[in-house]
Amino acid sequence: MKKMVLALIFTVLLSAGSVLNGVAQQKIGYINSNELIMAMPERDSAMTMVEQKRQDFLRQSEELQVEFNKKYEDYLMKQDSLSPLIRSTKENELGDLRDRIETFNAAADQELQRFNQEVFQPIIERAQQAIKDVAIEQGFTYILDLSQAAVIYYPEEGSENILLAVKKKLGLE
Repeated sequence: MKKMVLALIFTVLLSAGSVLNGVAQQKIGYINSNELIMAMPERDSAMTMVEQKRQDFLRQSEELQVEFNKKYEDYLMKQDSLSPLIRSTKENELGDLRDRIETFNAAADQELQRFNQEVFQPIIERAQQAIKDVAIEQGFTYILDLSQAAVIYYPEEGSENILLAVKKKLGLE
């Protein structure tokens, strides 16, 4: 019985030692993925596409606003001479147009967010794949992304910034 207890204690200590040894051998790297994406040339063309779509929506919204303003000014100039029924009808038309403008602006914002995500997704995936490739090639166990604000502290000693290696992998340097 005593030998069994000693063997069990020895096994536990041996297992704990191998676990601690494994932790000590882990290689931790870090990167700021936002900095990487900012350096990628396809980001500029994606930004241009998103900005162009934003400008298109803005132009359409301004056209609707000009139409509203014109109808509103016309209403103000004629309101005293209009019958109550026509005045009410014009006010309803103005309210409907204002609601359409608000609906358009909300839909345009959603569409712009969707488009932004669609345009940037391949860029993000390319960056993530390059990070994974570098991590595997250089034997990293963990890569921390400093841009996600999830890392409160990282020891600069014992960890390595892989930004330059990933840029090299992407042909950016």
